[in-house]
Amino acid sequence: MTKLQYRGVSYDNASHEQPSSQPVEHSYRGQHFEAPLRHEAADVDADVELQYRGHAYHHRQAEAAREVNQA
Repeated sequence: MTKLQYRGVSYDNASHEQPSSQPVEHSYRGQHFEAPLRHEAADVDADVELQYRGHAYHHRQAEAAREVNQA
């Protein structure tokens, strides 16, 4: 594993405490959850319309991959 940097200071993420995979009771914006704080990222669902600050947008994964591969 390579060392990470924050504002020019190197650090090793492996030495930091990691969130547990055990379910924990917590609240977020008034919603109650019982789920682990550490979890795998969900797969991208390109059919889902996302909303952010009143604007709708769609995943652009394929378009972004083409732009990266052109360079």
